Amino acid sequence: MAEAATLRTPQLIDHERIDAELEKSFRELRLEHARLGRAIPVSRGGKVVMLSPAEVFASYGLDEHGNPPATSPQPSA
Repeated sequence: MAEAATLRTPQLIDHERIDAELEKSFRELRLEHARLGRAIPVSRGGKVVMLSPAEVFASYGLDEHGNPPATSPQPSA
């Protein structure tokens, strides 16, 4: 009986890229919910905690409205 050829799946799957794309998707999803004014459930210390939209924005370094923080102008030399 002929043996079935096996694929070397670890070499064919880019796990780091999959993880990066999943994280990007989760970030976009969380920010979209926050922009709609919805709280986001997260796990902290084994308990479910609801993050307010402002807390979601802050976790990504954005202001309370979801905008990048304003940078102060550099003084002229």
